[in-house]
Amino acid sequence: MKSPFKTMLNAVNPLKRPQGQPLDSRQVENNAGGFVYQIGDEARLTRFLVLGSDGGTFYATPEQHTLQATDFLRELVSRDAALALRVTLDVVRRNRAPRPDPALLMLALIAKTAPDVTDRQAAWAALPEVARTGTMLLHFLAFARALGGWGRLTRRGVANVYETLPTEQLALWAVKYKARDGWSQADALRLAHPRTDDPARNAVLKFMVDGVLEGSRPETRLIEGAGLVQATSTDAAAAVLMRAYSLPIEAVPTHLRGPEVYRTALNTGGLTWLLRNLGNLGRLGVLSLNDPALIDAVIARMTDPAALKRGRIHPIDVLKARMVYGQGRGVRGNGTWVPVPRVVDALDDAFYTAFGNVQPAGTRHLLALDVSGSMTSGQIAGVPGLTPNMAAAAMSMLALKTEPSALTMGFAQTFRPLHLTPKDTLAAAMQKAQSASFGATDCAQPMLWAAQHKQLIDTFVVYTDNETWAGHVHPSVALDQYRQRMGIAARLIVVGLTATGFSIADPTRSDMLDVVGFDSAAPQVMSSFARGEL
Repeated sequence: MKSPFKTMLNAVNPLKRPQGQPLDSRQVENNAGGFVYQIGDEARLTRFLVLGSDGGTFYATPEQHTLQATDFLRELVSRDAALALRVTLDVVRRNRAPRPDPALLMLALIAKTAPDVTDRQAAWAALPEVARTGTMLLHFLAFARALGGWGRLTRRGVANVYETLPTEQLALWAVKYKARDGWSQADALRLAHPRTDDPARNAVLKFMVDGVLEGSRPETRLIEGAGLVQATSTDAAAAVLMRAYSLPIEAVPTHLRGPEVYRTALNTGGLTWLLRNLGNLGRLGVLSLNDPALIDAVIARMTDPAALKRGRIHPIDVLKARMVYGQGRGVRGNGTWVPVPRVVDALDDAFYTAFGNVQPAGTRHLLALDVSGSMTSGQIAGVPGLTPNMAAAAMSMLALKTEPSALTMGFAQTFRPLHLTPKDTLAAAMQKAQSASFGATDCAQPMLWAAQHKQLIDTFVVYTDNETWAGHVHPSVALDQYRQRMGIAARLIVVGLTATGFSIADPTRSDMLDVVGFDSAAPQVMSSFARGEL
């Protein structure tokens, strides 16, 4: 019979506490039944803004995941709308997130539901900055409509966008972003009633409402060209007008979008357009080995750090383009093409460049990829086919290429090598992680393995969904055991790859850091933390 004293001792001994039991009262239960730490409001909001919630997780459907996120967002706005707005604007201003919709939803929640009118006014004042394109504004209006009617603040806030946007940009909206999400620019204008004494702005606004352009002005030249291109009958004629009026391809009728139009759009479209249309350029024969000069120009543009920053290109934008273009067929439809190998390699380079100039920490890194079953479900940032384990492999490649001393391993309930090397392509790295998926989740494995095999590690980087539950010891305890056994003041960085509200990193400890996967600011923060600067 066990003595009561020994039973009581084991109950408080962290070395005997499996992950299915809490270490202390601060821990919460994750979706898998393990006990982890609740992350703070700012960290959880940042996860939502960067990763979204529409991909779901292995343990929560997309609907459940979104409901959990939305409940948290509403509660946060009711409690601290100023914090919610500050974090949202930081993510937007620093281009930390791959998609605008989470930030637009957050801004709509603040603008329509914040208890303090000052917070609502601040959100409306930020709308022009967050809704940078006509599509983004219409997305925002769809969110706002679901949250309430058009009161005075809503009318004034939307009108302010149309009254302050540069007139030339407003003309671009008129021809490029006419309608989205059940809303049109005309719908918004009829409800907002913007007021201006500027004849050119009034001319553009009137055109957006009734399709009639009155007079000819430099500011409305784009609209004039869009009207002319509607009357053309050939791809070549449309391309001539595109060059003459700097028209976006969206102004050209769909049936005229042939090779010449796409070739011209390389000059009139932005870098985001280029990344999204590499497949179309290949399908139409524009981007092919027959035109090496054009290939050189495309590669130079995609890999230019200044162009990537100026175009607000997020690493996810590049990774999505790499996945679609590299497979030689579209996600939707029957379009196929032959990928140009040099372009594929350039997309790999652009992916790393889009994170910015990341300085190596110079410490001994163990990059531990969670390849358990839970990492094979859901999708990252709304990208079809990009599962958490594939995303982990892609992001870990940046550290593997940056750090001079780094080893990449995979773990579930045991540890195994993934055989990733700095020379692997993104596709190869993601395939290795995907093919190695197995078993239950034990996020203590990296530290346990390193201690058992006497590996000298300064920085553990764990890429995970934090759905750990299968281990006999908690990850934080495993880190302490490693530090004591090896005499190394090792640190733990946890890269969260789903927008859940928990982490294996103890938020009260200075030797643990939780960051959001695919936050474009994360690699530099991770490097600074590993160097001991944070």
